[in-house]
Amino acid sequence: TGLNFPDALAGAPVAGSIDSPILLVAADAIPAATAAELMRLQPGRIVVLGGAGVVTDAVTNALAAYTAGGVTRLAGSDRYATSAAISAASFSPGVGVVYVATGLNFPDALAGAAAAGSQGAPILLVTRDTVPAATAAELGRLNPGRIVVLGSTGVVSEAVRIQLQLVVGS
Repeated sequence: TGLNFPDALAGAPVAGSIDSPILLVAADAIPAATAAELMRLQPGRIVVLGGAGVVTDAVTNALAAYTAGGVTRLAGSDRYATSAAISAASFSPGVGVVYVATGLNFPDALAGAAAAGSQGAPILLVTRDTVPAATAAELGRLNPGRIVVLGSTGVVSEAVRIQLQLVVGS
């Protein structure tokens, strides 16, 4: 969706690493500019990032007209679980690095998205004071060589940084 940031930001490193664009839709419509770009690109497949609450099933179904390869959705129960679902569908265990940013604001994840994409690394989301269960589970599955926390302790607390180290045994 073009109306909120977390799902697109979590998908940005994946899109960058496979040289694919992220196009924005409304919750219940495909804007004319997005439709025109889809017609120009003729994508092999389309992946919708986020649940039906942010991109409706009607939009997902309408997107099928723009590809012969099908439309899939990567989503979780919230923005944290969605970032974990995007990571799980895109990255194998043993990645060299995982970037972690707050899911409550966009600047830090936006600033780190290009670096993550160039390194084939996911961005996972946390709150200031907690590592959501979906994020912890995905970090455990990934078993990264290192974690880079994006942002100051004002947005990701020192307690979360310590918790992240414990999750991966760093």
